[in-house]
Amino acid sequence: MRHFYLNTLPALGLALFISPALAFDNDFSINDINLNEENFLDIKAHRFRKSLDYAWYDSTSGWRFTGASLDQDLAFTQIELKLQKELSEYVNIRLATEQEVFYADKEFAIPSAEFEIYPWAGNFGFAFLGTPGYEKRTIDLGVALIWGRRPWNYTRFEYLDVDTFYNQKNVTDDTFYGEEPKTMKLEGAYQFAGHYKFRFSVKHDTALEFIDPDNNSLFKHDGDDYYLLFDYQLAPDSVVGITVNGFSLDKSISQTTENLQQATDYISTDIYWVQGMGKKYEIRLGSQYDYITNDIRDFITSSNDLAYYMKTLQVYSTAYHRFSEHMAWDLGLHVGLVEERQNYLYDDSRDTLNDGVEAKFRMGFEYASSDGRNTLQLNISLNVDDIISDPGDGGGISFQSLF
Repeated sequence: MRHFYLNTLPALGLALFISPALAFDNDFSINDINLNEENFLDIKAHRFRKSLDYAWYDSTSGWRFTGASLDQDLAFTQIELKLQKELSEYVNIRLATEQEVFYADKEFAIPSAEFEIYPWAGNFGFAFLGTPGYEKRTIDLGVALIWGRRPWNYTRFEYLDVDTFYNQKNVTDDTFYGEEPKTMKLEGAYQFAGHYKFRFSVKHDTALEFIDPDNNSLFKHDGDDYYLLFDYQLAPDSVVGITVNGFSLDKSISQTTENLQQATDYISTDIYWVQGMGKKYEIRLGSQYDYITNDIRDFITSSNDLAYYMKTLQVYSTAYHRFSEHMAWDLGLHVGLVEERQNYLYDDSRDTLNDGVEAKFRMGFEYASSDGRNTLQLNISLNVDDIISDPGDGGGISFQSLF
């Protein structure tokens, strides 16, 4: 692999907005997904409003997070960090990470470091990528081709060698990669004709084989994820648009006590209209469709074979009102048609079906700096579809800071 960098780098020569060099998330387990019916409404209700997203896209440095309740035991979390320092028109240094968790427990992603070089101080550049680690076996290394510069009007192709030295420098145990994982990603961000914004990211994790001879264990993984945004700005403060994002994962684990396969697919499509971005009043109307499937095959106990899915079609409306220099109200109403099903392929008695209408009313209070570049929001939610017997539906907190 070291020869790859030496031989390929001189020929490299193609960067999405905020996305760092993330690869396999170190989840070596089979995930038993079982969401609550209102969870996709929960997630949508606690996301950042559109004007904050636009400010985030326009910045090269900042950090933000969201933590919100999904049920009594689990939470939805979103964490993003991006730091960029331009040393000159030829060199940029970046540190970045991002993670979103809602369907399974995930290890926190270590921030990746990036050294960008623009040899002729123009649009063409290349980059060295890496994630640090105390144990050298956990270090990721990669390269990227860049055309353009952040925060807009650029494209990037990225190649990352995951756990680059794992087989050579693993002195901890006898585990090794039978097939070494790689990540390839194409991403871009463009605005044009004064009205259009277009962002995309497509990532592929190649096949991984992780072998633990002490436990006679073999773990396999491969996956893809994608993101697309297309907005048309009717005016500087008004936009109509669509975002589509999702992922696909295939995993399996085979060892003495278990032999399981898992296939997980998720897609989310959001269509929206926003009016008043950056003003005292910001209103958003939209409709979002979420669909997740999780199929598990147990080759030891076939009665555990499961086909799971949950889909939600929701309509929503949010209203933001800044009533003083630092403070604002942010309210949201979400109503969704939900269907959640567990089908046990060889044991019908365990099947479950939950369907119906879910409704949530979110009340948010925001405190922001005078320039609006630092915002803290606290949310609580009411369970509108069962307001008498179960009125409370959790809460959340979010913060965004731009440098």
